[in-house]
Amino acid sequence: LNESNHYPSNVLEYLKDPKERSHEWKVNRWKNWMNQLEEDWEEFSETLQTDNNEWIEGNEEKWEIWFESIKKKWIHYNKNLENEYKKDILAESLTWDETMWKVWINTEGREHMEKEWKTWIAEKESNMYDWVVKQWSQWKSEKIEEWVNSKWKLKEDEYWKKWEHKVKKWNKMKKMLHSKENNDWMKWKQRVEMEREQWLDWVESKDEIFINQKWKNWKKWKNNKRNIFYKWVDNYINKWIDEKKWVPLVNEVKELTKKKGR
Repeated sequence: LNESNHYPSNVLEYLKDPKERSHEWKVNRWKNWMNQLEEDWEEFSETLQTDNNEWIEGNEEKWEIWFESIKKKWIHYNKNLENEYKKDILAESLTWDETMWKVWINTEGREHMEKEWKTWIAEKESNMYDWVVKQWSQWKSEKIEEWVNSKWKLKEDEYWKKWEHKVKKWNKMKKMLHSKENNDWMKWKQRVEMEREQWLDWVESKDEIFINQKWKNWKKWKNNKRNIFYKWVDNYINKWIDEKKWVPLVNEVKELTKKKGR
């Protein structure tokens, strides 16, 4: 933490050795740091939201390319099916009537199309959340490190850890129990624990914001594309039935079956 950015209210207090500074001064330093943290968070959150919106816009072109490839694939459905699939999976369909083909396209056929959408969007969403989690984890780690690595705090922590070691080594705890130094040590322990608990509570509250509030634009974009895709699927299936697209498919399966039998 750059301590010049957080001017102490009492300069003389600040110039003292960390151990000699008052408990109140140290508590106020933490409060000031937490207040500044909230401001820094707002700035970080806005930047992250802007970056996320740009990422969504960047996926618009990728969506168009993917969607066109899917439409082309299913418009030329017969050509894009593997021969082995046609022979082994569709051979049983040679005796189907029109009703059975309608059932197939509305069940298995639809399932194949929807699976491609779900796979594509799941990958995009996973990439987005991985990126967000990485940015958030890095930012909060850097922030708490700023605090714990403050020069005055490092000196204070070092002093009390050495003091604990000395007391434990010489078995002086009973003797030190009611001393001023022991009281100061207790205040230090309690303050460090208070900081830890408040930090964890603060992080948890921000985690909640990330999970429940931050990605409205992404959800809106995803739902919009989903509606477009599913509408296309419905139209495709209706056209497939109207034009009896299973007829050329059956004819091709018959030809493949003949070749296999030769």
